[in-house]
Amino acid sequence: MMRMVFAGVALGALATAALASDLPTKKGPPPAPTIVAPPAFSWTGFYVGVNGGYADPTAGLGVAAGSGWNTPDPDWNANLNGPGVAAAGTHDIGLHGFLGGAQAGYNEQIDALVFGVEADADYMHLRGSYATPDYTAANGPGEYWAKGSAGLDSLFTLRARAGLAFDRLLVFATGGVAIVGESFDQSIGFSNPTEIITLPTTPKGANGYNAGGASKSVVTGVIGGGVEYAFDNHWSLKGEYQYAPLRSESFTSTYTDTSNDPWTIHHRESLTGLNVFRIGLNYRM
Repeated sequence: MMRMVFAGVALGALATAALASDLPTKKGPPPAPTIVAPPAFSWTGFYVGVNGGYADPTAGLGVAAGSGWNTPDPDWNANLNGPGVAAAGTHDIGLHGFLGGAQAGYNEQIDALVFGVEADADYMHLRGSYATPDYTAANGPGEYWAKGSAGLDSLFTLRARAGLAFDRLLVFATGGVAIVGESFDQSIGFSNPTEIITLPTTPKGANGYNAGGASKSVVTGVIGGGVEYAFDNHWSLKGEYQYAPLRSESFTSTYTDTSNDPWTIHHRESLTGLNVFRIGLNYRM
């Protein structure tokens, strides 16, 4: 009898559970998992980096003989032909070469607009030179020659930047102030083995020689633009172009021989604008 009672109770419990599972419930479906979107990329912040590239200015060197070279002088019966020296010593010299350095700056992003400032310093070793063949003096025995060289040594810029951000891609324009280190030198020589004169020995072996040079830092403007891509939250790669106009420089050099006779040369250097193509790697802090 007891077995029948326990069996009936068990069957009743099972039936109740089955019936309850079929009844409607007020519970909703389980909540969907929360997905947190990553923060939007921002160009705001300080950065430092390195750069390297290529520059291609052309230097025009000019020289003109002054007093002593083309006027009568007691030491020389045959004087140098001044126009010939000027023609021989006027040359264009290509200064193409590489540069490299570092930069630092700050960006501020407002919506898709990015504003900033950047300073950079680059070392350049752009060099070029010329040397004329020996020319026979116009008014007597002897020969003359001319030679010169030019170079650009450094580039410093301080520029504002403004651009448009397409998430991790930044397209920007830039402009500001540039300081360019320039140097050049020129010389004229004259050799007359038939004359007994009192000028010092020159690289050609005898007689007259006059050389002049200049080295200075030139302040000018700079403009340009480029693109930068952030391939990481901290690292970005950029490519840019910059242009800095350069002006002409001139000065006079004078040598006085042992007979107190002055020999003067007028020197002139003109540089075409400095075109700079660079790539850079930046680390944003």
